[in-house]
Amino acid sequence: MDLREYQIKSKETDQNPKGEDENKLINYLVPILGLVGEIGSTISEFKKRLRDGDAYVEFKPHLEEELGDVLWYLSNVATKANLDLEKIAQKNLEKTQNRWKSIDNAQYHLFDDDFPEGEQLPRNFELEFEETTKGDDTLVTVFIDGDQVGDPITDNSYEDDGYRFHDIFHYGFAAYLGWSPVLRKLLNVKRKSVPSIDEVEDGARAAIIEEAISAYIYPFAEQNNFFQGVETLDYEILKTIEVLVDPFEVSERSLKEWENAILNSYEVYRHLRKNKGGKMSVDLTKRKIEIIDKD
Repeated sequence: MDLREYQIKSKETDQNPKGEDENKLINYLVPILGLVGEIGSTISEFKKRLRDGDAYVEFKPHLEEELGDVLWYLSNVATKANLDLEKIAQKNLEKTQNRWKSIDNAQYHLFDDDFPEGEQLPRNFELEFEETTKGDDTLVTVFIDGDQVGDPITDNSYEDDGYRFHDIFHYGFAAYLGWSPVLRKLLNVKRKSVPSIDEVEDGARAAIIEEAISAYIYPFAEQNNFFQGVETLDYEILKTIEVLVDPFEVSERSLKEWENAILNSYEVYRHLRKNKGGKMSVDLTKRKIEIIDKD
């Protein structure tokens, strides 16, 4: 039996089928109260199991029954709202897989795989962040394989908040997502052979979005010890990023992949800030950034 068939059959046992007008909230009162009650009964089963241990031999049969009742009331709410339980389940599965499914490197591809080498992000390189002082300013200069990339960066802030190391997030996006319009411009590897890709995917708007994501995440990280010991990010943060990147190729990356990119990048960031710079090896094909001079 699939969920659609279950929904049809469960409707036949609805003792309060009146008023299937989805705009009248009173029609939802009975199934909602029933749902709350059955969840309470389900919790009670776990309480008994915790209290009595293996002596409570009826735990699984009773739990099965209570979960069935929860399902009935869920189905009834969906029916009264003129929603398809099958579609609800499918959308929820897509949502949870996007958020939690493990990354499959075997199916991973880089967005510029089919472009000439001169239009590809470099696959393997040594990355160095070097901190120096000039007067009252603290600067960070970035090098790839010994060659300087871009101009030295300050915090652009009244306070020393370490944002001068924020370019590591662009390298992190490149390493873990295969995406960084900012780096494409810095490294002169924009995909000019396809004008539409050059304009949209590698253009100013995409680069602004990338910078915005980096800046958006930073305050949350700062408030949480730069994600030290954090294993999962707030879902709303990831959903906001999903909305921001929706027009671009990187939208095919899952929320789990974004979480992985952010947390791994902040691990490197913490090292850079603590050690006032550092060296790393970056591998886009293996989706890795490894600290070379880790203490």
